[in-house]
Amino acid sequence: MERHQTTRHSRTGVRRVTRELWPMVAEPGPTFRWGALLRASKPKRVILPDGTVKIIEESTDRQDLELLTHIREHNMGVVVDSYRDVASAWMPGAKRPRYKHALADLAAGYIDGIACLAVDRLTRRRDQVRPILNSVEAMGGRLFFLWDELDTASDDPDIELRLHELVARAEREAERTSRRYKLVAKHRAQKGLHHASNHRPYGHTMDRRNLVDEEAAMLLQAAKAVDQGKAVWAIAEQWTRQGVPTVRGGDHWDASVLKAMLVSARMIGKREYEGTLIDIEYCPPILPEELWRRVRAKLSAPRPRGGSFQGR
Repeated sequence: MERHQTTRHSRTGVRRVTRELWPMVAEPGPTFRWGALLRASKPKRVILPDGTVKIIEESTDRQDLELLTHIREHNMGVVVDSYRDVASAWMPGAKRPRYKHALADLAAGYIDGIACLAVDRLTRRRDQVRPILNSVEAMGGRLFFLWDELDTASDDPDIELRLHELVARAEREAERTSRRYKLVAKHRAQKGLHHASNHRPYGHTMDRRNLVDEEAAMLLQAAKAVDQGKAVWAIAEQWTRQGVPTVRGGDHWDASVLKAMLVSARMIGKREYEGTLIDIEYCPPILPEELWRRVRAKLSAPRPRGGSFQGR
């Protein structure tokens, strides 16, 4: 990267640069406006003593509080907004709308820089480093990573190299984690065990060993309706109108979620791994296998052009 002496116009004024600086430098200071890229967690469903269900929204993680406290206590500026995405920075093509909003706010001048606890909160893919740097530099922005002790408002000539090295390390760790999860899934499948989850599946108990009778009956009713030609979206809308509770205590049914349930091998007491159906001996079926196969074929069929679609 070419290094040069220049007069830099930052968002907080003009300063004379009399030493060599990395081109992506934005003026630090107490009025600097940060956008904090924080980790998001999914809302939790909590059953209160009176039996009612309360949804607890995401709260600021202790680690993220460390970032916010550091900015405040070191007089680095103010955090004017936070951006949270559930999707991992590792997954290719993952939807990260709040991250995109941060870049848009940077371009619009609403924030002057993006702060993260560590580089892996921004990205875990090496092929994304240069596009990110190009975008932020073009916007006159600044990046700060607390744990990695990396700040682009620096005259360190090796900043970009360090950033690439940190992202490469995060990418390797993500690859190892992904392989480990795949091995665990393969091991469980080979032993005829269900796919582990943090949430109880609709129609079964958490351990998959028993049916939740009312929910299983609803799924059987829905499968029969689909078999007779009723659209999944119509069933979902009907359940929503009737106030049928979801497994998390809500009352809104999404057609894609209901469709995913009905085509799942769990409906017949099995699991599917790499295209093979594997018996789970302790998991009772919700649907007769013949009915399930007909429903699955209907819901998996390609959408006809200009026609109706079961899953809508």
